[in-house]
Amino acid sequence: MAIPVLPLTLVSSLERRLITSVAEARSPFTGTSQIQDWGASWWEYQIEMAVTQGANARRLSAFFTALGGLRGRFLFPDPSIEVPVAAGNPYVTEVQAAGASTLRTAGWGLGLRAGDFFQLGSDATTRLYQLTADVTPLGSEATLTFVPPLRASVPIGTLLGLDDPSVLLRLTAPVPSVIGRADQHRFTISAREAV
Repeated sequence: MAIPVLPLTLVSSLERRLITSVAEARSPFTGTSQIQDWGASWWEYQIEMAVTQGANARRLSAFFTALGGLRGRFLFPDPSIEVPVAAGNPYVTEVQAAGASTLRTAGWGLGLRAGDFFQLGSDATTRLYQLTADVTPLGSEATLTFVPPLRASVPIGTLLGLDDPSVLLRLTAPVPSVIGRADQHRFTISAREAV
């Protein structure tokens, strides 16, 4: 079954954040801290949809209703992510295990900058990653450093999605339809990466 894609033409604004499973235990006596890093992290989004009317509003309402609340998942090609120019057609050259934050790759053109995004997988295995260091290819090869860590091993030959990278999301709360005068609908979505 194909995963539905959120209609991007209706996105007004968004907030994206990387959540990490890090806890702090602070002594009330000395003020010292112990940091506990459990190694997991995921993306969370707050998406504000543009005011819609008529058929577009009903279509968007139907999209959220069809998700079935928290049980449904959807793909979100984040419109705030810029598509790189002449980056090449990079692919993985060395198997990397789950939990890693680096990938050896080849097939690069100009490379990417820290803060750029890429996608691995498709449909139910789609994962979004952000580079934490510039990618400067040596020949056509480069090692990527990124967040969050890999959720699954990545086989040799896996292509990096650079054109419209997406994230697989799940709602964290029901999406209310706020309906104003003249059939104006407003939708605000809270979602987290479906991991």
